[in-house]
Amino acid sequence: MNFYLRVEGVNLGAFVNDTNDLATIRGGSLLLLEAMDFVEETIKQIIPSTDPHNIETTHKQIVANMNQLKKDKTLDNKAKNSQIAALKEQKKALKKNKKSNTNCLATITKGASWGLFRFDTNLQTAIDIKDKIEASFATHDAYKYATFVIDVYAEENNEAYQSSRDKIQTLNHWQQLNAPSLSITKQGKDVCFIDKVRPADDKEYLPAEKNEYVSASVSARRNYGRDQKNQATFYKNRANFESVDLLELTSDLQQLSSIEVNLDYKNLHGKMAFIYLDGNQFGKKQKASKTIKEQADFDKQTRTGREKVLKNILEQIYDKESWLTDGKLRLETLLWGGDEIIWVVPAWKGWWMLNQFYRQAKDNIRINQQPENSSSYEELFHGSSLVFCKHNAPIHRIDALARNLADGFAKTRPFKQKNMIAYQVLESFDHAGSELTSDRQERLQGLSENLDDLLINADDMQTIENSISQLKQHDFPKRKIYQIIQQYRCNQPESAQELYTKLIGEVDNKTTEQEVYQKHLGKLKDIFGGNNAYWLHLMELWDYIGLDEPAEQEKGQ
Repeated sequence: MNFYLRVEGVNLGAFVNDTNDLATIRGGSLLLLEAMDFVEETIKQIIPSTDPHNIETTHKQIVANMNQLKKDKTLDNKAKNSQIAALKEQKKALKKNKKSNTNCLATITKGASWGLFRFDTNLQTAIDIKDKIEASFATHDAYKYATFVIDVYAEENNEAYQSSRDKIQTLNHWQQLNAPSLSITKQGKDVCFIDKVRPADDKEYLPAEKNEYVSASVSARRNYGRDQKNQATFYKNRANFESVDLLELTSDLQQLSSIEVNLDYKNLHGKMAFIYLDGNQFGKKQKASKTIKEQADFDKQTRTGREKVLKNILEQIYDKESWLTDGKLRLETLLWGGDEIIWVVPAWKGWWMLNQFYRQAKDNIRINQQPENSSSYEELFHGSSLVFCKHNAPIHRIDALARNLADGFAKTRPFKQKNMIAYQVLESFDHAGSELTSDRQERLQGLSENLDDLLINADDMQTIENSISQLKQHDFPKRKIYQIIQQYRCNQPESAQELYTKLIGEVDNKTTEQEVYQKHLGKLKDIFGGNNAYWLHLMELWDYIGLDEPAEQEKGQ
């Protein structure tokens, strides 16, 4: 009998976003990411681990290798025949293994906090697997403080995969409705020093202050987060980064965002960039999968693609001076998995990091329905947000702001098939307010009536950076940006136009600088809808981008 098993971590706010402590957030997030690996290994202790999907993939690879050998003219016939014979034996053994392993485990998907598995066994074994997973979570040092829902479902005769998948998901959701949002395992006299909710454990305290006691939940997540950071384990496991032993990370956001001697962007000392990325319609695409293979392919290809992106970025930054402080890398990964990513980097690297993600994702995070044809693939899209703020801003409130920016603006219906970015520059958190739509309308006052003009298409990021860089290199007077915006906001468009005309000079008598000004201001205006909202982007992004040399392919544009 075929059974589906689905596990999901729920009520995540009480396990990830319930504190402002960086190590605790990181620990909770990475624990959830690895929970499905934990489930998979638990199942393997009872069910053989041969995955029919992997068998099919291996079979195709063996056939491809045999065909390649037959075409190889560099080998003599004896060596060629020997290798082909060995491959035939592998093919034969694989076929035999596929027939004998009727109760094999198929891992369909492993998201950031949920997983779906299928196996062929009897009812009692399926119940035993579910009970063992529940017991393993309940006794685990850290997972016992999270809330997981676990269900098994017996596939009906000739039932379509989509039907089975939807039914077990419904069972999970029903469990979630009845599950507590917070796991309290013991009583205590004092409240946790960090989360301010759970009872503190009298044996758990912060290393620097022995009178600051924390809850067992916070302690478990915090210790795990610190260990993962100190050992750079996450980058080793998820990105297969070969230079991981050389990788040491900053200890906190203050160190991550500090500037000691740099004069070019000294004004960004103590400021960070919070980057949130979320896949567009990834869940919908998975739900549209009609077979196990379709969904497993989607899950595997997107996970592998993200890991390639991360590896490529790490290889570019791990030894660069502008990314280091005291030899430590300024990169914090707070969320990784499913279709969501959260990075925190120095403010002067936020634009580069997000731009690099999109450029890498175009080649790596996509779906290839025909592996033998590398040019046949479906492009995937991500909505994102970029928040520039002080390093000591409340991290869970910045997280909420970033999600609201992405969900409310960059990921709305018109942009499902685009890579759009909503950004916010904060001098203090309260400047954004709680009504983001009103705040953004106010920012556009006198410049545009279309809120979409505040968004950035990822395809334009490099051109925007190069144009601002060119303006800076030719000593564009920044104060003029403020003056022109003020004229528009005071309903004085003629005065604003006069200031602009003075900037770009007379038609027949322009200086080199004025020609550059006209060219790149025109580019920015075209990018941002052809209206005056480009002045606002120029003002808000001026300090944060155009800090490095323009990309080679864009120089001179």
